[in-house]
Amino acid sequence: MAEGLRRAGPDGELRGIFPIVYTPFDAQGRIDEEDERRVIDYLIASGAHGLAGCGGASETRAMSVQERMWLAEVTIDQARGRVPVIIGTSAPTTELTIELSRHAERIGAKAVFCTPPTEAEHTPDAIRAHFRALSEAITIPIFIQHAGIPLSPQLLAQITAECSNVCYIKEESARSGHMITQTLALTGPRVRIFSGGSYLLDDLARGAVGAIPSSICVADLARAFELYMAGDYTGARRAFNHALPLLYWRRQNPLIAAKEVLRRLGVIKAAYLREKPPGWEPLDEYDHRELTAIMETMGPPY
Repeated sequence: MAEGLRRAGPDGELRGIFPIVYTPFDAQGRIDEEDERRVIDYLIASGAHGLAGCGGASETRAMSVQERMWLAEVTIDQARGRVPVIIGTSAPTTELTIELSRHAERIGAKAVFCTPPTEAEHTPDAIRAHFRALSEAITIPIFIQHAGIPLSPQLLAQITAECSNVCYIKEESARSGHMITQTLALTGPRVRIFSGGSYLLDDLARGAVGAIPSSICVADLARAFELYMAGDYTGARRAFNHALPLLYWRRQNPLIAAKEVLRRLGVIKAAYLREKPPGWEPLDEYDHRELTAIMETMGPPY
């Protein structure tokens, strides 16, 4: 893989596959730093073009502010400049988002990504004010994370027009493909969009420049991205299709299922969550049996 593609696009543009870095915990809910560093090395070795640290799937909602800052520092330290790192700074308030984002900039993050504040009103004017305040507080690029709190293409276009460093969107809504098309029609090239990766080839065809998926199937997604950008659409489809059985299976219980894959690969010691989401159930014997069959059938990479 060309080093230029691995690190960034033209003029430092971020692009490619930037997986969320999952957080390994022990049985007492403590972060396992050794495993965290191993996850980072595993993702880079798998071909990740960058890393997305401290995202929602990193379980930051169950962490203190100090833990989040420490985790961001560990992520950037372990990456050692091999790939760019972006840091999630979603928070209940604008003030805390700014605090986390300033810290991320100080320690070398190439960008931050965040939703509107979760404990504030979500009117268009309030959301625009949030991103204006964040844009004025830091100088690195900002991703608007479109997940959970609905944002229209028109509002996204307004925010990115008003704030020059709000120039990326992390598009994760239920109708992500159409959102990509409609948003880019309004913003043009001033905005670059990353998707969640579930529909990677369709997203790239619509104008996305990358994806921010989970910590599994990164090798296939990175290969699919590179082949697609090189014009080998058949090869890209083949690489993407290889990952589909595993990506589809994990949808029933996304985080614990992906952590179990990492455990089986020897990347982490145990598949624990610090905080169980509503409706969560542990993997049972049938889940484990099905995962074994899928992994045996598809073969590596996972």
